[in-house]
Amino acid sequence: MADKIIVLNLGTTSFKCKLFDFARGEHAIASCAVERIGAASPSPWQFKAGDTRQDGQDGQDACHDHAAAFQLCMGLLQDHGLIQSLDDLDGAGFKTVHGGSINGAVPVDDAVLAILDDYAAFAPAHNPMYAALMRQLRTKHPGLRQVACFETAFHADMPAYRAAYGVPYAWMAMYGVRRYGFHGASHSYIAAKMRDLAPDARRVISLHLGGSSSLCAIKDGKSIATSMGATPQSGLFQNNRVGDFDLFCLPRLVAGEGSLDRVINTLASASGFLGLSGVSNDLRDVLQAADAGNKQAALAFAAFADNCIGYIGMFTAYLQGLDAVVFTGGIGLNCAPLREKICRHFDYLGVAIDTKLTTGKISTPSSKITVWCLETNEELMVARQTRDVLSK
Repeated sequence: MADKIIVLNLGTTSFKCKLFDFARGEHAIASCAVERIGAASPSPWQFKAGDTRQDGQDGQDACHDHAAAFQLCMGLLQDHGLIQSLDDLDGAGFKTVHGGSINGAVPVDDAVLAILDDYAAFAPAHNPMYAALMRQLRTKHPGLRQVACFETAFHADMPAYRAAYGVPYAWMAMYGVRRYGFHGASHSYIAAKMRDLAPDARRVISLHLGGSSSLCAIKDGKSIATSMGATPQSGLFQNNRVGDFDLFCLPRLVAGEGSLDRVINTLASASGFLGLSGVSNDLRDVLQAADAGNKQAALAFAAFADNCIGYIGMFTAYLQGLDAVVFTGGIGLNCAPLREKICRHFDYLGVAIDTKLTTGKISTPSSKITVWCLETNEELMVARQTRDVLSK
């Protein structure tokens, strides 16, 4: 049985990993995070041994790429006696973003790497770095078994009519242009958690709100709709990504900004909270500025809340009713003003929350729809999938 699994989560300039040992339970026994990878200055890192009494540790080291960050974290695991070498690991699971038609978790091989390359245009901030690290690990550590766990998998069984765009049908087969949805590890964890906490809640809307955000309509534990589409750039607007956008604005924007590349870069990295507020890509800063009277910041907060409200309304129609709403992710768990604004809109459906509650069930006993704040656990879902693949 594959018990000792390292889960890898890559950002553009960040690297996070968690070590699971299923022989000791389903809790991560260690975690490591490295920031500012590739910067001229040393990369700050944090390490925590999850099931020991040792305090967290932090420091700085030069990490020019994700492979260097991986080696740093493996060294820390060795220093703390959690592994003797990489040979102790049964496998590495990647929280992989976009694999096109690949459904679920699969061993990393040449075909999988080719698919990651092929869909790099759909996930340019994610696929290239994942493929690069997978290739580097195959070269440096060929004995380490790797599994790609695709974020799209939870949404793979959405109805075909909900996955289709109004584009030429041939584009779906030729270019893979359709809705896929993302944050599958988080939404699937919430679906499983709600089966335990509220088994009678058959119709659930999960709001994964953070630096990257999406909603998912869950019926009987399965995704039937999600806000993101062919790429993670769509749906709700994000910390610095545009979200839903009318592409027929592009000719005018290209004429004004000088190039398509410049426009696309702005939509991908200087939009969302950052672009609309003009203040920050962090909702905490946006709220602080709004409270101080900044009208753009107030507009950004109101627009984001309205985005969420609109999708909840749409997904309630898809679900033919609603039993529960779940907030998760950094924003979902920590931004009470956003939760209150969203829930207040649905008082006509009998939604009522207790503003003094911040975790677990936060709705009042009289609320006709239960409302929850639940911490997600994407890494656990990836670890479980990786273990299942390696154990077969």
